[in-house]
Amino acid sequence: MTNETRDGAGGAAKIRDVARAAGVAIGTVSRVLNGHPTVTEPVRRKVQAAIDAMGYERDTIAQSMRGGQTRLVACAIRDFDIPRFALFIKEAEQLLREQGYTLLLSSTTNRPEVEIELLRAFARRKVDGVMMTISDEAHPGVLAALAAAPMPVLLIDRDRIETADRVTADHRAGAAMATRHLLGLGHRRIAMLVGDTKAFPSRSRVQGFAEAFAAAGLVPEPRLLRDRVLTQEDAFRETMSLMGLPQPPSAIFVAAMDMLGGSLRALRTLGCRIGEEVALIAGSDSDLAEFHAPPVTAVSWDLAEMGRHAAAMLLERMRGQAPAGFRGLKLPTKLVIRESCQAFGG
Repeated sequence: MTNETRDGAGGAAKIRDVARAAGVAIGTVSRVLNGHPTVTEPVRRKVQAAIDAMGYERDTIAQSMRGGQTRLVACAIRDFDIPRFALFIKEAEQLLREQGYTLLLSSTTNRPEVEIELLRAFARRKVDGVMMTISDEAHPGVLAALAAAPMPVLLIDRDRIETADRVTADHRAGAAMATRHLLGLGHRRIAMLVGDTKAFPSRSRVQGFAEAFAAAGLVPEPRLLRDRVLTQEDAFRETMSLMGLPQPPSAIFVAAMDMLGGSLRALRTLGCRIGEEVALIAGSDSDLAEFHAPPVTAVSWDLAEMGRHAAAMLLERMRGQAPAGFRGLKLPTKLVIRESCQAFGG
């Protein structure tokens, strides 16, 4: 870009420079930039030619700040090691971008103190809205930070806080379906790996697991329920421990999201044949579950749809178009039956 495309101070081209080059008023340039219908086509073409020639770019940040908006939306999730969560982020980001917003992504590391600081940081950045997960839905500090947040906050897969909009999946029904499937095949010693039961997904899965046993007139063995499975290493360690019991489980429900890899590694280390020596169900479907040999039965829900709904609900709230009261949307789950579960005769 030559000096002729810059303003007198040597900075980027300003709206007044475009107006001077096109021979029109500054207000006319503004109307062209905003697509105002009163601008004639010849004038619009002349102004656009000047914009293109000078490389003019609108200062959208300054413009939005003058309107009380930054056009920024923050998304904070537990960690970035959950591949399927990329579907949520991709769909949410696309919808927000189409509406002129930029998505900022952060990790909470599943710690309340980080969640509190992120909410404060987002407030300082004056973001227009936040989508986030929280580790403990009863934590006083987190609840206080949510209540003090000056921007709308939408909670992802959390259901106990009714002072914010919420988008969840029906993990309770998914876990019940998975457990009924195993019970129907004759399994009784069913192990379950879940994440942190302080949060809605794991808490709901435990409820569904227990309900399926109760409906069959049975009681699950407490020793076979392992929680706080938050990493692949956790899943590996707990699976090794379970299969090392004097009476190991005949089936394992790896209900913790995207922890299947750790359990598969443990079973391979032990030389345990999936579908023959132990049945296996994943709590969230994935490419790994689908393409493993044998393919693994899994609970599934549409994370892309969840992302679209979350972004749309937050946009409505930010624009003051949401109905009175806070909303909770629950998406259905289903069980995708594959070859990792066989009838148990022992």
